[in-house]
Amino acid sequence: MPSTNSDLQALSARLDKLETQNRRWKLAAVLFALSSASLILIAARPADHIDPSVIRARSVEAEDFILKDQDGQVYARLSLRPHPKKFGQSFLYSPAGQASSLEFYDQNGEAIWTAPQSPTMMPAK
Repeated sequence: MPSTNSDLQALSARLDKLETQNRRWKLAAVLFALSSASLILIAARPADHIDPSVIRARSVEAEDFILKDQDGQVYARLSLRPHPKKFGQSFLYSPAGQASSLEFYDQNGEAIWTAPQSPTMMPAK
């Protein structure tokens, strides 16, 4: 009966090894499930920071668009009417009664480029 005893010992050692492997697989599966669940919950959570100064719209209507930096320095202006201090009281007139101008400014606030280059009067129709 020595073979039966050695078979039982080999079987017992093999069973202990399988139980150890089973515990490792269970631990790995639990860790994988927890990490997957945490990633899903993190992805489903709404954003913490929503910038209130950003407005998303399909269309925007305005008479003036002004491009400023964070300090309030104006760098560009797109307008239906020329800036009054630039052209005095003379405005550009188009057949529709409106005119447009585009101005770019440097760091000192001086106009460095303007379109149209000079005010012109257009005949009314």
